[in-house]
Amino acid sequence: MRRWGSAIVGHAGLTSPRELVGDMPLEVVYTRAERLRSSGGRTLQRWAGRLAAKRAVLRLLGLPPTPERLGQVEILPLPTAACRADRACLGGHPPSVRLRGDLAALPSADGPDGPADPAGPAGPAASGAGWIRVSISHTDVRAVALAVRTRRLPEDGEG
Repeated sequence: MRRWGSAIVGHAGLTSPRELVGDMPLEVVYTRAERLRSSGGRTLQRWAGRLAAKRAVLRLLGLPPTPERLGQVEILPLPTAACRADRACLGGHPPSVRLRGDLAALPSADGPDGPADPAGPAGPAASGAGWIRVSISHTDVRAVALAVRTRRLPEDGEG
C-alpha cells in the first residue's frame, strides 16, 4: 500500500454519469446510496468527483480500478458533529470513505481498534496505517481527488 493516491476524471463534453464510466455498469461502480445521493439535480461534476475519489482510494490501496473494486469504495458526505446539531449546515460535508465487500476484509482495512466492519465503518475507512481520507475538487472540465492515510482526528468521534 502507498501513503497517498490521486486520480483525475475528465468530464468535459459528457452529459451523463453513464458516459463517465464508459463500458462499466453504473450500478456496479456506484453504490445505491451514492446513486441516490448523486441524482436529483446533482451536476456531472459531483459524479466525476466521486469517481475520482474511488480511483484515488484504489490507487492508495495498490489495486486496479475494476468496476467491482470501484463499487466497494463508497464515497458519501460525512456530516460533522456541529452540522448534526444544526440542520442549516451551509459549509458542506467532507467526504467519507467506506470500504465494502472484499476491501473491508483486507488486512489493511483493520484499524487500530480491530478489524473493519464488513458493512463498512461509520466514518472514514480504517486502515492499518491510519484512516483513509479523500479530498475532492472539480471544475467544469475535470475532477481531481487525493486519498491519504491520516491518524484519527477529534471530529472522528469514538467510533
